[in-house]
Amino acid sequence: MTIQIGKAIDKMLEKLNIATPVRQWEAVALWDEIVGDTIAHHTRAEKVQYGKLYVSVDSPTWRNELIFHKNELLDKINSKLRGVKIKEIVLR
Repeated sequence: MTIQIGKAIDKMLEKLNIATPVRQWEAVALWDEIVGDTIAHHTRAEKVQYGKLYVSVDSPTWRNELIFHKNELLDKINSKLRGVKIKEIVLR
């Protein structure tokens, strides 16, 4: 019997009941790719907690700009995640 490593990991995460939080953490890993070089240069995805993605921003100007694009960023992030959703982006 042959099983792919990815499927084995998915089964293990489900069995341990940690699949959702682990998959949500993918948002941190994918942040730079999702937002592009310019925004990535001014921000850093730090953590995911209870469905919220916490992002540090290097200036109030960039923070204000990103506030206007939160919904668009959420849509982009959630389209990349496998079967889980980020509910909110917290910019600080």
